[in-house]
Amino acid sequence: MISRREVLIGAGAVGSAAMLSRVAKAQAKWPARPITITIANAPGGDDDTLSRFLAETLTSELGQAVVIENRGGGSTTIGVTAASSAKPDGYNFLCLPTSGLVQTVLRDKLPYTLDSFTPIVGIGGYPLALIASKKAGINTIDDLMAAVHSPEGVTFASAGVGTIAHLTGTAFIKEAKGKGINVSYKNNPDGIQGIAGGFTQMMFVSAREGAILKDDENVKVLAVTSAARTSNLPDVPTTTEIGYPQIDGRVWYGYLAPAGVPEEVVARFAAAVVKGVQDPKFQDRFGPLSFHTDLKTGEEFTAFLRSEQDRFRKIITENDIKLNN
Repeated sequence: MISRREVLIGAGAVGSAAMLSRVAKAQAKWPARPITITIANAPGGDDDTLSRFLAETLTSELGQAVVIENRGGGSTTIGVTAASSAKPDGYNFLCLPTSGLVQTVLRDKLPYTLDSFTPIVGIGGYPLALIASKKAGINTIDDLMAAVHSPEGVTFASAGVGTIAHLTGTAFIKEAKGKGINVSYKNNPDGIQGIAGGFTQMMFVSAREGAILKDDENVKVLAVTSAARTSNLPDVPTTTEIGYPQIDGRVWYGYLAPAGVPEEVVARFAAAVVKGVQDPKFQDRFGPLSFHTDLKTGEEFTAFLRSEQDRFRKIITENDIKLNN
C-alpha cells in the first residue's frame, strides 16, 4: 500500500511542477505590460536620443510600449541608483553611459556597484569634440592654449565630477602642461549653454553635439578625438593633428537590468536592441553623426565594462581626481 507520506510527497511534486509550469508560461508571455528604460541624464542628450529612437524597434519587437524615463542629476548617480533598486522582473532597464560607469570607481559610498546589474548589450558611441567659447575670446587652438597657460588657467565645463567631459578635460590640460578649473553643471546642455554664454571657456562634448554647434555664432569646434576626421565635422582636425594624440576620449552606451533578471528576458531584450541598432534606419540616422556601432553582449560586454573600470581608475589616479562632497 502507498503510505500517506508518499501521497503527500507526490502531491507536492505535482504542485511544484504546476508552479514551474505557470512560471515558464509567464516568462514566455514576457512582456505583458510596458517596459521602462531609465536615462540617467536630462532629455536631449545622446543616451536619451539613442534610446528614444531604439524604443520604436523595441516596441515593435517585444509587443509592448517602451517608456523612456529621464532621471538626471548627481553625475548620473540619481538615475543609476533608481535603476539598481528596481525589481529584476524584466520591466526595468537602464541605459548606462560612460560617465555612469566612471562613478563606480570614483565614488566609494554609492548604494550600488556594477554587480548590482546584469549587463545586457553595449551598442557603441561617439568620439568627443572639443568646443570653446567665442564669446570668451577663443576662436583658435592657439587662443585656447593661451588661456590654458595663463596665470589663472582655463575654465572648462562638464556635467559633474567624473563625467567623461571632466576626465578628458583634465587629461587635456595636463598634457598641455597648463592649468584649469572644472565648472560642474547639472547636465551637458547646461554646460554647453555656459560655453555659449562665455561663462566657461572650453568643454568636451560628443561629436554629435559638436556637429550641432558647428555653426553657432558663440561656439567654436576646435578638435575631435577620433583617429580620423569625422564625416559630420570634416573641417575639424583631430586631437592628433593639433598635437595631443593621447587625448582619445569617447562616449559609449549600453543597456543593463537589475541583477537577477531572468535569462530569457536578457536574451530577448538583447536581440531586440541588436536588431534595432543594425536597422538601416538607425544607421542612416546616427551614422552620419559619427556614431560608431560596437555591439557587445553577454560575457563580452561584461568584460568590456570591467576593462573600462580599470582604464578610468588609472586616469583618476594619475590625475589625482577626487570627489569633494
